[in-house]
Amino acid sequence: MSLLWINGTLTDKLDARVSPFDHGLLYGDGVWEHLRIFNGQLFRAPHHIRILFAAAQTVGIDVPLSEAELLAAIEATAKANARTEGYVRVIVTRGPGTIGPDPRKIEPQVIVIAEEYQPFPHELAGHGLHAVVSPLVLDTENPAHRFRTLNQLHVVRAKQHALQNGCLEALFLDRAGHLVGATEGFLFAVKDGALVVAGGQPEDATGFAVAAMAGDAGLVVAEYTITLEDLLAAEEAFIAGTACGVIGIIRVNGTPVRTGGEGPVTRAIREGYQQLTRGKSR
Repeated sequence: MSLLWINGTLTDKLDARVSPFDHGLLYGDGVWEHLRIFNGQLFRAPHHIRILFAAAQTVGIDVPLSEAELLAAIEATAKANARTEGYVRVIVTRGPGTIGPDPRKIEPQVIVIAEEYQPFPHELAGHGLHAVVSPLVLDTENPAHRFRTLNQLHVVRAKQHALQNGCLEALFLDRAGHLVGATEGFLFAVKDGALVVAGGQPEDATGFAVAAMAGDAGLVVAEYTITLEDLLAAEEAFIAGTACGVIGIIRVNGTPVRTGGEGPVTRAIREGYQQLTRGKSR
């Protein structure tokens, strides 16, 4: 049995109901954020919650809970499902209204899900991923491309494109031809021994945590725009995300990134992330 927290009530997922008039369903009008539970503790929960509230504010949705109340709802859902390890997704929809797009007089709905989600097989952790570049160019001014909204068709189409080309991951370009992330995480490259954060990516609490961890370990961390050519010329590349953790990108569009295997910096950061999420400083 899996219990969902829906507007303050824990409900078995088999009995959960969403109105067909909810604007989250009709128009993709809503936002979401995800978190991880490690050893019974939520990882970077306050940062994740701030991202969710910022996304909701951008699309004009008033979350009907305070940050503290939402955190309590997340903790209650994890406890009800006996989750000491796993994945949590928080969804805020505009709420049920008319069949038209008018958002007035609609009460937002909040749903919390605590289940497991692993986007890539565990055995690939130390091996790395083959990726392709999505043909869908992102508009970084579009809220659907800047935040985790309920309109994520670009992510679905990119994942389809990757699978059709024998890969599990897809990278995104913006209109200027700069890489701005991947379907499952924050994109990093290693260049001249420094860790490069690809600029223009949506805010990601796990990505920020990994960058901070690398800086604390003495690695030079810089952020600037990079192209596909820059990535392929890098010493290493990897993504870091809430769902996937840290995992190398070893080939893009059929071309290997340097040696075509997980590099030493990626390995050190992956192992450091495992220690961070299992340690006391979270």
